[in-house]
Amino acid sequence: MDLARIYAPIQDDLDRLQELLERELITPDPFIGELVRHVLYTPGKMIRPALVCLSAQAAGGAGEARLWIAGAVELIHVASLIHDDIIDEADTRRSAPTVNVRWGNQIAVLLGDYLFAKAFDLLSRVRHTEVALAMARASVEMSQAEIMQIKYGSEPHDDESVYFRIIGGKTAHLFSAACRSGGLAAGDPGAAAALGTFGLEWGMAFQITDDALDLTSREEALGKPIHSDIRGGKVTLPLIHTLRNAAPDDRTRMLELLGHGMLLDGQMEEVERLLGRYRGVDYALATAAEYSRRAEAALALLPESPARGSLRALTEFVVVRSR
Repeated sequence: MDLARIYAPIQDDLDRLQELLERELITPDPFIGELVRHVLYTPGKMIRPALVCLSAQAAGGAGEARLWIAGAVELIHVASLIHDDIIDEADTRRSAPTVNVRWGNQIAVLLGDYLFAKAFDLLSRVRHTEVALAMARASVEMSQAEIMQIKYGSEPHDDESVYFRIIGGKTAHLFSAACRSGGLAAGDPGAAAALGTFGLEWGMAFQITDDALDLTSREEALGKPIHSDIRGGKVTLPLIHTLRNAAPDDRTRMLELLGHGMLLDGQMEEVERLLGRYRGVDYALATAAEYSRRAEAALALLPESPARGSLRALTEFVVVRSR
């Protein structure tokens, strides 16, 4: 499925957004300018700002506020990735060197802080007070979930509720705030509520699928090293399902392998065999598909439009991305 076709109704908005971000972030200081260009010119799929703009259109349209919100959402997301890379000691992001590798942890922390500050500077221009509140709450959820992930990350577990709370906070609440804010900027509280539900369910599907892709995709398709989650000690849904359903000997072996920390290639292959034996990835993708179906159901309250059609297409895209 082609994202360019899905983004067609808001492509002009995304082009204008890139110009807005360059205008807002580039400063006379050449070093800060170099940092900002590194961030701006290694873009991802722009899914979060696209959701803001699609949601605004689906709710009846919005003025310049939709671009300020879209820019803020992208900056919050990018800032969180920079901080994640420091914690994970990651070398690459989107096939480029991470900020922490190229300039060190101190600069990476401060650049993340700068992007967070600029995000809320953009949000301060939006007249609808609930928008900034929604983004602030999502940012709090992200921080709490990061702490929770570190707390549980060092010990393999089979508690799905912990996993869902972590990915809800880290990922889904920001998607929800993005979609809801687009509806609020359009002036339709009812549509905003439905879009917030859509974003939450879709965000859960997105992260579960992303975690499955870490085990099944190719590095060039994923944009980051494969197996980075499991090698970094993150406990994702395929692992949880396998641990919950494995025979005692297999469970013991899986826990032993995961307890090694940095897995060697041969150990990684053994983990993959155990995941296949208990269909851990299949279970995760089926769970993601159920969240995606709930996301699509939330769109029923919105009138038909090209933007709503793109949101519906995203519910299919989220579970059929490159494996």
